[in-house]
Amino acid sequence: MAFDDIGILLNLKTLYSTLMTYFDNPLTILIVIATIIIVVTVIVWIVKMVIDLAPYAYVNARIRSKEAKLLDNTKLNELIESGSLEEMIGILEDTDYGQYISEVLNELKDPIAVEKALDMYLADLYNFILNISPESAKKVLKVFTKKFDIKNIKTLIRAKYYGLNAEETYSLLIPLGNIPIEKLKELSEAKTVEEVVRGLDGTEYFKVLQEELSNYEQTSSITGLELALDRYYLNELRKVMMIEGKEEDLFREFIGTLIDVENLKVILKGKADGLSADELSKYVSLSGYELPEWKLKDLMSAEGIEGILSGLEGTSYANVLSEYMEEFEKTKSVFTFEKALDKFILEKGKKLSMRKPFGVGPIIGLIVSKELEVKNLKAIIKGKIENLKPDEIKSLLISL
Repeated sequence: MAFDDIGILLNLKTLYSTLMTYFDNPLTILIVIATIIIVVTVIVWIVKMVIDLAPYAYVNARIRSKEAKLLDNTKLNELIESGSLEEMIGILEDTDYGQYISEVLNELKDPIAVEKALDMYLADLYNFILNISPESAKKVLKVFTKKFDIKNIKTLIRAKYYGLNAEETYSLLIPLGNIPIEKLKELSEAKTVEEVVRGLDGTEYFKVLQEELSNYEQTSSITGLELALDRYYLNELRKVMMIEGKEEDLFREFIGTLIDVENLKVILKGKADGLSADELSKYVSLSGYELPEWKLKDLMSAEGIEGILSGLEGTSYANVLSEYMEEFEKTKSVFTFEKALDKFILEKGKKLSMRKPFGVGPIIGLIVSKELEVKNLKAIIKGKIENLKPDEIKSLLISL
């Protein structure tokens, strides 16, 4: 035996003798060793958790400050009960929306101008969140920002469909997103819907619209072009559902639910408009969170609204929609169901925010809260412009 080996044995013997000085039997030593292993494991787990969540510490501090400025029910009621549109704008001056609304004070009677101001706020908010978020969250958030490209393209298509000139068209666009401002100006110069589509050659949206263009030329309806863009956006979101990592699990659930909801809106509206299953299948995205592809096919083939609700049995959406069936029968408007689904998304976002309060949860919570808050503000402003009564305006809002 080598001298080094003998030295090691002597050291182990010394260690054993030392331990036996304090502990009177081997079982006690085993317990101590087991305790040490458990403590070390817990410490490693804590350290790993801290490392995983550290990138979100600063982000969530900023997110919480934004959440603190969300409009509560008292403020919303104050806006609804305000005597005039000007008075309502005055109430908004000390909120995050103040500076955006002040830029269109001379156009308050124009709902499009006010809507653009609120959309500009949302676009800036998305950019703010994107810029401060960790790389893992940016992968998802970058896809969310494509919604502003989609909105601009829809605006361009509608503007040319109704014959607006370049200046009128560009004034409606949001100069944010992935399409450069110079490109937006160029597209504003287009004379027709077809020219807008051709002008998008070289962007990710060209192929999507080109495939739908022949249908537009046959029907003279832009609905198919808009639904094709919506489907493309949802499919892009679905791609990022495949990313790995525990932090992204919440994004996966949120995006999957969002896809389910948007699919249901398309199916419900399509059924109300008398579209066939084949026509609907062109615009309904792939499976989301609770609704697999086979379920979507069943829903598209269902007989009427009642058939859709029956086909949703066993999912979260069955109770959500059945609760509003009586109201739908009175109004015959799918807007009733759309409001219910928007409310469901808000509730889902808040639940996810609470599930992961120190990670990506607050980002999701703020996004859905602000999206719904802007929708409510648009509804209130539109109601004021159309001189609706407070109760009529309240019926348009989405709230918990």
